[in-house]
Amino acid sequence: MGVDFRLLGEVEVRSAGRPLDVGTPRQQVVLAALVVDARRPIAIEALIDRVWGHDPPANPRPVLYAHLSRIRGLLRQTVAPGGGTAARIERRHAGYVLELDPESVDLHRFRRLVEQGDDRQRDDEARAATLTEALGLWRGEPLAGLPGEWAARIRASWHQRRLDAVVRWAQAEFRLGRPTAVISAVPDLTAEYPLSEPLECVLIQALQATGRGAEALERYGLVRRRLAEELGAAPGRELRTLYRTVLIGDPPPPGPPRSRAATTPPAVGGGSPLGVPADATETPPPPGCLGHVGAAATTAPSGRRRGRRPHRRALLAVLAAVVLPTATGSALLLRRDDCDRERTAVPPAASVERARELFAAAEELDRDGRAQDARAAVAEAARLWERLLGLDPDRNAPPLAPAVLPALGRAGVDFSVPRSALLGWLGSPLHTPYPAISLTILLRGWRFTAPVFLDAVVWNYEHTPEVPSPRAVADVRTDVLKAAVLEHTRTRHGTRVTEFDQLLGS
Repeated sequence: MGVDFRLLGEVEVRSAGRPLDVGTPRQQVVLAALVVDARRPIAIEALIDRVWGHDPPANPRPVLYAHLSRIRGLLRQTVAPGGGTAARIERRHAGYVLELDPESVDLHRFRRLVEQGDDRQRDDEARAATLTEALGLWRGEPLAGLPGEWAARIRASWHQRRLDAVVRWAQAEFRLGRPTAVISAVPDLTAEYPLSEPLECVLIQALQATGRGAEALERYGLVRRRLAEELGAAPGRELRTLYRTVLIGDPPPPGPPRSRAATTPPAVGGGSPLGVPADATETPPPPGCLGHVGAAATTAPSGRRRGRRPHRRALLAVLAAVVLPTATGSALLLRRDDCDRERTAVPPAASVERARELFAAAEELDRDGRAQDARAAVAEAARLWERLLGLDPDRNAPPLAPAVLPALGRAGVDFSVPRSALLGWLGSPLHTPYPAISLTILLRGWRFTAPVFLDAVVWNYEHTPEVPSPRAVADVRTDVLKAAVLEHTRTRHGTRVTEFDQLLGS
């Protein structure tokens, strides 16, 4: 056994299975600040800001050096599998660097496993298993008990990544015909994240998919009341669409015989199976249209058949009249073909506006120096942009192109063509690769230390032999894109950089 750095819970360091003394909470913040950005230099000023925020001591450097000295002593106790010290702090001209194997850090393993779970080249069984392993790394609140704004931002960012991973896991379980796994796992998480609508969506989907429509309706009512009481807001569009579908939809027909794997849900964290929001790299069906969710939509206990429909229809008619009034006061009853139309409908302008707001929020966060929060906002905006392009590219791409350019600029992406031309290309996702490549850059959170011309990178990508021009994120070959950026950087800046990661900032 080697060394194990644990941040997804209380900060712990174990060497050969033996826990080591990680010191005071403030010393743990210094250690965490180095571990989160392992192998990347962190300036002394940045370390001071992460540790003390706006309230540093009168002379913070000697205090920081004392913490670093004690952490060096701690790291000398760690042993690599092949012998020798497993981790060390080095002083660089740009600051301090913690040299260690990223696989020895639970947070970095979580990130790698989630990326593998996003890989659409893998089958759903492998993706679900990988996401289960990732979620099992969580032991509680990340950086539990550590003070300061930086630790709070890290916690918020990784909680969101956890929620995203849970929803992706749930969608994989739906496609595998295992909604019961979601029902077993998600309720515990909804208690932990009581205002997460994506979690509630997958739970309500799973309840309906297993023939428990009445419970699904009750769940929606609970969520609606909670959102009103806590936020003074109504449920979002996806939850409302899902509610209408459950309200008027027939019970799902019996599915195929369940496999042995389906009878034993995988365990994730705390010994319970887990579930998760729509995949950022896929365009999932609307949550309300369970007939299109996949195998999960056809799986139901054999005893729940259509024999109860007359009573169900009467109940639904009453509920619809009470809960879904139209502008004229009459009851709104949706038919099954309404759900099919919903699946291909163009999202309202509010969705485009929401994407604009997220891009603008990211810009404000960057101006405030909150880089982690800004990246999270950009990733959320990019996911929404991708989904809008998948639904109606001709209508949704042009109005969002002006909001995308500043986000690319903050990522270190420049261009050598007129702005009007670039806006036209970003507004034509069916005809150019610019949206797909820009989305890939934003979704991966890349930030280049030297400006990279988007038009030059696209030209390099498209002139790579035997590589087709991409029109969607799923079509972008990351290795080719990285090579295209490297080639452009060598040409423009005259660098001899050979590793793509050397072009990225923290």
